[in-house]
Amino acid sequence: MGLKKGAFVVDDTVSVDDPYDTTDPNMIQLDTNDPITVATVDVCVEQPQRTQVSLDSMAQIAVANINTGATSLTFEVKYEIIRNGTTLAIINDEMDYVPTGTFPDGGRHTNFPNFPILDNNPIGGINTYDLVCTNVSGPSLTFVGSRSLKATVL
Repeated sequence: MGLKKGAFVVDDTVSVDDPYDTTDPNMIQLDTNDPITVATVDVCVEQPQRTQVSLDSMAQIAVANINTGATSLTFEVKYEIIRNGTTLAIINDEMDYVPTGTFPDGGRHTNFPNFPILDNNPIGGINTYDLVCTNVSGPSLTFVGSRSLKATVL
């Protein structure tokens, strides 16, 4: 009796308790215009013509307010799903917010919710999928907290 071949899942998930705790080793600081891979999974494809890879991802972006006199701030983050160096999908989101105070007690965070992608017929062999975030513009204290990239191979 052999193994039943069916869908399988690989994932890279990191959770943090506080999106403003800069001492947490799981926090990733986003420097302006410096793309950072925040999650990655490798998927082996044996039969490209019969394979689909369903990708689900999320990232929690925290922006710390260091401007004590600001009444309104704007930040822009680019969120990408990349396969083997080729971009499959992009969200480029600019957000305005009212600060709740100054760092470390104030700021805002937002979640890029599940960003589903279906990769039809990926190339044979090992495919590396990356979740990449870039602080396009905004405060210098921008972080990625909790994040996840999950690949389901069908």
